[in-house]
Amino acid sequence: MNFQKLKPLFNFLGILVFFIVLSFAYFSPVLKGFELPQMDNLHALGMSRELVEYENETGKHAYWTNSMFGGMPAYQIKGDSSANIFSYLNKFFRLGLPFYTVAILFLYLLGFYILLRSVKTNRWLSLLGSIAFAFGSYNIIIIIAGHITKAYAIALMAPVVAGILYTLNKNKWQGALFTTLALGLHIAYNHVQITYYLFILVLILMVSRFIYALKEKNIKDFLSRSAILIGAAILAILPNLPHLLPTYEYGKYSIRGASELKSEAKTDNKPQKGLDRDYAFAWSYGKAETLTLMIPNVMGGASQPLAQNPRAMQAVEPRLKDIVGGQSQYWGSKPFTSGPVYLGALICFFFVLSLFFYHGPEKWWLVAATILSILLAWGKNLEWFNYFMFDHFPLYNKFRTVEMTLVIASVTVPFLGLMGLKKLVDNPAYIREQSGNFLAAFGLTGGVALILYLFPDLFFNFISSEEAKALAQQKKDLPDQAALIDLVIENLRNARMTLLKSDALRSFFFILLGSGSLWLYSTNRVSKKYILLGLTLLVLIDLWAVDKRYLSSKDFVEPRQIENQFQKTPADKFILNDDDICFRVFSIYRNPFTEVNTSYYHKSIGGYHGAKLRLYQDIIDYYLQNDWQMLLGHFRNGGSPEDALDLLADMPVLNMLNTKYVIYNPSQSPLLNIHNFGEAWLVDNLKVVSSAEEEISTLAKVDLKTTAVIRDNRLDNNWKDYNSNNREGFIQLTSYAPDRLVYNAQTTEPKVAVFSEIFYPAGWNAYIDGKKTDIKRVNYLLRAIMVPPGKHVIEFRFEPNSVQWANRLAILGGIAIFVFAIFLIWTYRKQWLGKIE
Repeated sequence: MNFQKLKPLFNFLGILVFFIVLSFAYFSPVLKGFELPQMDNLHALGMSRELVEYENETGKHAYWTNSMFGGMPAYQIKGDSSANIFSYLNKFFRLGLPFYTVAILFLYLLGFYILLRSVKTNRWLSLLGSIAFAFGSYNIIIIIAGHITKAYAIALMAPVVAGILYTLNKNKWQGALFTTLALGLHIAYNHVQITYYLFILVLILMVSRFIYALKEKNIKDFLSRSAILIGAAILAILPNLPHLLPTYEYGKYSIRGASELKSEAKTDNKPQKGLDRDYAFAWSYGKAETLTLMIPNVMGGASQPLAQNPRAMQAVEPRLKDIVGGQSQYWGSKPFTSGPVYLGALICFFFVLSLFFYHGPEKWWLVAATILSILLAWGKNLEWFNYFMFDHFPLYNKFRTVEMTLVIASVTVPFLGLMGLKKLVDNPAYIREQSGNFLAAFGLTGGVALILYLFPDLFFNFISSEEAKALAQQKKDLPDQAALIDLVIENLRNARMTLLKSDALRSFFFILLGSGSLWLYSTNRVSKKYILLGLTLLVLIDLWAVDKRYLSSKDFVEPRQIENQFQKTPADKFILNDDDICFRVFSIYRNPFTEVNTSYYHKSIGGYHGAKLRLYQDIIDYYLQNDWQMLLGHFRNGGSPEDALDLLADMPVLNMLNTKYVIYNPSQSPLLNIHNFGEAWLVDNLKVVSSAEEEISTLAKVDLKTTAVIRDNRLDNNWKDYNSNNREGFIQLTSYAPDRLVYNAQTTEPKVAVFSEIFYPAGWNAYIDGKKTDIKRVNYLLRAIMVPPGKHVIEFRFEPNSVQWANRLAILGGIAIFVFAIFLIWTYRKQWLGKIE
């Protein structure tokens, strides 16, 4: 064996060790046992506890949970990955590193390193590029927010691009296998929105290469390699079908799908499809805010009080420090933000430099993808473009938080920047030969930063549009305080201006140091080794320091502090002593539709989820939101629990959802709702309506205890003339599991039984004495069946066909990938072994 030929392997292992050490260095508190209190992880704990406990007790996985929003599919809460080969491979590639922190940063670094190495970038430049990508501020901020699957999906974007480029440029079969693995690993993290943006990036890449192939008259080879890539994508998708198919199916019934109700805001009188436009575009990046890619505090940074920034407060008069200090640092167009998308001052300089110096095949698709990424991120701030995309581009209206499209730029900007830097490092004479272009790149980055430092108030007024409206109203309402308000505005502007000036000067100096180093390198005064080391350190120092503003050691806490987030309250303890096997809880002392603490211990009327069922959202909008406000107002105004029962008597939707307890104060015993209908009940007649609007409005007009509301298009012959005055009979829940409910029923004539369970056609089946029967949707979102006379056992089972078929196909896909890998290893064994002999 030729050990000299093993040197590249040892170098790669050395890089891996460096990445691990660097990742632990950033998240050093984990070495002492500390953890991050990531909000979305806390939400996940609350949402999934019922499923976790059920799986621990039975060894079975449930695909439905009743812990929130009356019940909903659990595909996006706790998936079953047992049939997915990529779930096991993802565990392998994480190397046992801490899942929520270190492993993410490690994969950020490794993934981008692989991308740059795939286009023949040397390992030191690839190291620089991997640091630039990994420590981009957005990639770090989402970790503290707990967007873990998003972070892993972003980490695997670069390897997917690497596999595609390798397939197009080099060995198509080896590239296809790598693409299969990278894309499969990416999809397995189940963040559809990031996968969608990756698709946009790849689409631009493939269109660019198609045009390039036409010009080079090499279309046949391109089409051949493209066909192989399509095959690789299919192989990557197959093992991931257990979450893709059910998620796609669920999307039609969630708030990402069409509503049956006609939107009042629309004039075409058609049901709304996809997300509401205002909801989807709420987090749109401002046009001027795009400068944060190079200067982090252009818009103030994060939505935190100015008082937390001593430098900003130095610009405030002492007597106004309390007033101004309570205002937000951020003054952009979004409702609030955890921090800016900062790619690095030097990385932006390298990107602009590449526009002048790099002319390879990757240039224009990277430029196009970067521009599109920014345009899409502007959202409602570029209405003509983004509203068109929202209304016409396939699936685009299924996603919210459009600023997330900047993840595309987070890949393309450092990638193109490193392509240009590679050109100059390999050919330093170009810098002096094209000094005008070099100076232009400096002027477009460092020059802009310097101008913003010197004349910030020429371009910004440092007051958001919402603040301006509020302050103008205050001056109108309090004319005698107008002078003081103007003084507050002036000091607020000065504080925020200080933040911008500080970071503008900071970015200028980083660009100056980086460009100056390159210029010295072009004069042969600095060696290649030292220029790469110096630039790498500058990039790392720049990004590390900004990242620490948003995720630092101070954010870590002891594990017990996280556990205390779900500490049982006296109200929880009271409810948990109830022996009934199934009922729901309405927690009103905080927004019930954005919290999961109730779901952790109980079956909640509320909850937190980005894709709740559309029917349930309609019920929230029409009834539950108002019910919450009425009950909350009652108790805040000193109302008694006894009087609250009178309010509950007139809240039929809460009662039909089996709301047994209302938590109005966590420190007190909850309110027992004596008006709730229970788990199921028998009705005497049907109220037939002709539209969704009529159905949902009729819920407040009839006695839902004796009457079920049903649309005329759901009736069949057995239901059309239903009327029963016989009150004899009963129905009772006898056994509960998240995905299986069993009832005993007895009637003397056919009776319609209504269940306080959410209707979902894609999986729930009903059986009477073991024989399947039809489930009707009544009361807008509940289930009902016709019970024949006599004693019967009624059973509901959640048996989604999509899951069963997906699991079978996933196993076949895993086998196909294994066979493909073995085939390639056997085919290229001599070539690979020859490299080390």
